[in-house]
Amino acid sequence: MTQVFIYVLAASKDPEEIHCQVPWCVDEDLIFFGPCKKRIRELLRKNYLLPDKSHSNVDEDIFIVGVNGSNRMKIRKVVWAGRLSEVMTFAEAYKRMQGSRYLKLRNHLSSPLHVKPVSLNGKFIGYEHVSNEHIEKDSWVLDLVSNRTNHNVLLEGRRLILQPEKTEQVFDRDCCMFLENRFFAAGHGLEFDEVALEILRNAQPGKLGINHYAIFGRQKKGKGNAEGLLGRYLQISGDLANGFVTWIENRSLEAVTRKGGERNGFAETHCH
Repeated sequence: MTQVFIYVLAASKDPEEIHCQVPWCVDEDLIFFGPCKKRIRELLRKNYLLPDKSHSNVDEDIFIVGVNGSNRMKIRKVVWAGRLSEVMTFAEAYKRMQGSRYLKLRNHLSSPLHVKPVSLNGKFIGYEHVSNEHIEKDSWVLDLVSNRTNHNVLLEGRRLILQPEKTEQVFDRDCCMFLENRFFAAGHGLEFDEVALEILRNAQPGKLGINHYAIFGRQKKGKGNAEGLLGRYLQISGDLANGFVTWIENRSLEAVTRKGGERNGFAETHCH
C-alpha cells in the first residue's frame, strides 16, 4: 500500500528552492536524507533496522515530501519529493557513501553525513560528530538517541560512546536513507492547486482552514495561524497517497514542459 509522509521543511522558508543540507540532492537520481525529522526516522528504524540489521532495501511504495517553511509571503509549495529505496544506520551510510558521487556531500562543512562510527578492537562502540550540522548545543546527540540523558551512552566531547555491555540498539534514532529523486526544486516549487487541496482535505477530516498556504489547516478552529506540524508529519495511505503521488508527477511534468525539457518524466533538479 502506497504511503506518503508530508512534512514542513522548517529550516528552508523559500518556496522555490531548498536552503539547507537535509535533504541533500546527490544527483538527478538520488536524494540522501540524514538527520532531522526524528519521528519519521525512528519509525523507519523500527520497521526496517531492528533488531540487528544495519541496512535494508525498501520494496514498498513509500514517499517523503517536503514543503517549505512558514514565510511572510504566505506561500507554501512542495520543494522536494522522493521514493524511499534504502534505510540504513549512519555507520552503514559512512561505509557505503564512498567515491566521487558523494565527495561534495562528505566534504561540505555542514555535511548531513554528520557522524562517523567509532570502533575499538574492530567492534563498533559509538559515533563521533564530524561536521557543523546540528553542532549547536550538541543537538546532533538527539539525532542518534531519543533521550539526551540516556545512561546507556556517554558523551565525551564530540563522541557518543556506548557504555560497557550495551549494544548499538541503544541508538534508537540511528537511521538515514536514500530516496529516488522524484522532484527537487530548481528555482520553482510545486504550487498546491485544488486537486492537491482536495486530497489534503480528505486526508485530514475535521481540519479547518485548509488552503494553498495552510495545507495542514489552522491551529485554532480554522482561524489561527497555519498549522506547521512542529516535529510531526502528515501520513497519507492508500488511494489518497496514490492520488498525491500522481499529482506530483503531473505537476513536475507541467513544469518541465514550460521549461522545454524532460528528465525521466520528472522536473529537472538542482543539486548541491
